[in-house]
Amino acid sequence: MKVVFDTNVVASASFWRGAPFACLVSWAQGNCEAVVSPVLLAEYHETIDELRMDYPKRSPVEWADALTNSAELVFPMERATDTTPDPDDEMVLECALAGEADFIVTGDKKHLLPLREFRGTRIISPSDFLRVLTAG
Repeated sequence: MKVVFDTNVVASASFWRGAPFACLVSWAQGNCEAVVSPVLLAEYHETIDELRMDYPKRSPVEWADALTNSAELVFPMERATDTTPDPDDEMVLECALAGEADFIVTGDKKHLLPLREFRGTRIISPSDFLRVLTAG
């Protein structure tokens, strides 16, 4: 099963516990395959660097580095222009398309989760993804 983790999931898992953290732990244990693109990796790192400044006393788990080193790297060719009101979300959709992902895991209740699906890729929350993993 291939999955694209949205930046909000990776960032949350890096600094806090909970469903996003459990999703990344499940990936690290080999229960799913993560798919990333260069632009998505850059956003992971940028967002986590910003959070490091906001939470200097927290010692983050280096999920962005782990994904950089171990996830399947794809190079999206097709664009997802005007698919979502937030153009920044298009990179997630494009990565899923290029990697033929089964799931996009996101906490974005405003733009991505309402789509529910993008060209055959289900868009679900971290807690729903954990339920899928335990059911399968």
